[in-house]
Amino acid sequence: MYDSIIIGAGLAGLTAAEELASAGHSVVVLEARSRVGGRLENAELSNGQVIELGGQWVSEGHEELRSLIASQGLELVDSTEGDVVVKARGRVSHVTNSSSSAHTLSPFELSDLGQGLLRFRRLADRVANNKGWTTANGTWLNQSLSQWVVSNVRTDAGREYITNLFRRAFGVFPDDTTLLDGLTKANSGVDLESLVAVNGGLKQQRVKGGVAQVARNLAERLGEDLKLSCPVRSIHADGGTVTVATSIGTEYQGRSVIVTVPPRLLKEIEFDPALPAERLEMAEKVPAGNVIKAYLVYDSPWWRTSGASGQMGADEGAVRVIFDTSDDETGRGVLMGFFEGTEASGYGKLSVSLRQRAFEEVVESAFGEAPSSPIEYLDRDWLSEPYTGGCHGAHFAPSLWTATGPILAQPLGRVLFAGAEYASSFNGYMEGALRAGARAAQEAVDLL
Repeated sequence: MYDSIIIGAGLAGLTAAEELASAGHSVVVLEARSRVGGRLENAELSNGQVIELGGQWVSEGHEELRSLIASQGLELVDSTEGDVVVKARGRVSHVTNSSSSAHTLSPFELSDLGQGLLRFRRLADRVANNKGWTTANGTWLNQSLSQWVVSNVRTDAGREYITNLFRRAFGVFPDDTTLLDGLTKANSGVDLESLVAVNGGLKQQRVKGGVAQVARNLAERLGEDLKLSCPVRSIHADGGTVTVATSIGTEYQGRSVIVTVPPRLLKEIEFDPALPAERLEMAEKVPAGNVIKAYLVYDSPWWRTSGASGQMGADEGAVRVIFDTSDDETGRGVLMGFFEGTEASGYGKLSVSLRQRAFEEVVESAFGEAPSSPIEYLDRDWLSEPYTGGCHGAHFAPSLWTATGPILAQPLGRVLFAGAEYASSFNGYMEGALRAGARAAQEAVDLL
């Protein structure tokens, strides 16, 4: 009998296994796929260059992830310098990449900015979906956008950043624009969170050779205690014992089980006793995002000749966010972009060649005509992955997390839960998965 059975070999599951094994407890990790990593996945281009089909970016404040990367001797690579292309309301403009500016946001300022953007997005959703509330709060919504920023963003750097963001994304001056006008523009313009991600203000970095190496390194320590191609069919908790049965006919017994599958996939596992109705209802309300992550490969990073960084944010088009992920050692130019939401749904039904052409058209509309055709294209449709069911992370509707989100991570006797969507901080991020895995491991220790 194991001290803990862990379902899923993503970052949360592997972290929980590492924590428990290091404390001297016996564990077994059951992974449905033939590989580890979950939503972290590396692939190779024809020349051997590694690209990342899943999670990729490491930001300031991701302390646990950065510590783990450093402990494994992996190297972080900075984003490409240069102008960011912003496509808004049919107009293409270049914005100086703030990663090269004198001031870089600290983790505290970054958190402050993130909270401000979250509040702004929730208000924009309410304005779009609740006309009665909008009418009733007309006077309050008539305050200037800058007044709202002062009240909702605490740090000077955060206020300066979000003010400049409004100017770039919407072409407005917050002192002369009402909050309602700003919210209305947000519902029809560039996604602010995406623009922050691409413009370098978050000092995002990536792991040389791919962040999936982190998961593989953790998995290597498990040896035979890692079981691949082993989908879980049922979990039966009886007194002090938990029995986990797989679809390939094997059974495992333990004193606890840590479930790390995305919330909506909980319904694919038979629980005995059954999960409470409110847990299943909550899981149904947090569907994963719909994303196709795509790569275009050129002979060279030709967009840099015009001073562009290869990064783009747009308010329309098949691909609305683009990053330069070129490997300077190979000399090739590699652009990564996302088909998201309705675009992912539509293009996911089309052929790979049509998706490639759509991506090419977006690239040329942003950076100009390419000197030659791409030499390679590769993408991953995460919604079609049966053991993931979508990416990046789960989508919480406005107020849903505050009201009922913590229910998702509450232990049910000896059945524990961990993963990016179950994290109380950095929810939806790799950092959140690490923290949730460590928290679940401690809960398992407490049971023992």
